[in-house]
Amino acid sequence: MGKIQDSECIRQLQEGNESAFTAIYEQYWASLFKYVIRILPEEDEVADVVQETFVTFWELRNRLAKVRSIKAYLFIMARNLAFRRFRENLRQETAGEHLVEFYANTEVSMELTIELKDLADLIDAEIGRLPEKMREVFVLSRKEHLSYQEIAERLEISDETVKKQISRALKYLRVRMDKSYIPYLTILMIIDVLG
Repeated sequence: MGKIQDSECIRQLQEGNESAFTAIYEQYWASLFKYVIRILPEEDEVADVVQETFVTFWELRNRLAKVRSIKAYLFIMARNLAFRRFRENLRQETAGEHLVEFYANTEVSMELTIELKDLADLIDAEIGRLPEKMREVFVLSRKEHLSYQEIAERLEISDETVKKQISRALKYLRVRMDKSYIPYLTILMIIDVLG
């Protein structure tokens, strides 16, 4: 769909036109599935996320006035939902088990396992370069899995300070690792493994 077609399609969606929605669903379902499966390893989960993307898109149809590209909007929404699901999965099972299962299912070679260890060492080294207070907060959050409130109480600082320190630490790591061409999702996976 071009921009003109997208604007017309959005107008029809806002009027509750289900045919317009069906056309979008049929046009983008397969490409969204291929995109999300690069983030989540299980096909059932991928299908759930793609389905949730379209359901949410339909529910938000009256807020699409400023959307210029339906495709871009859907892909961003799917990415965010997939990332959220991925994080939930990491909370529900140990990150190590998750990675072992994922890589076993995709038959990753021993070389890649060694690479993963090297990346973990690299990220751990960058964590070691964080300012002392920031590093302390970050380690309590990511390695000891304490809540913001628990960290705040232990260090006698505010919840907001904890939140800011973790946000800054993640931003720092993202910038540093981007220079090594390491995807942000991989960084977060490895940080959880380090814990």
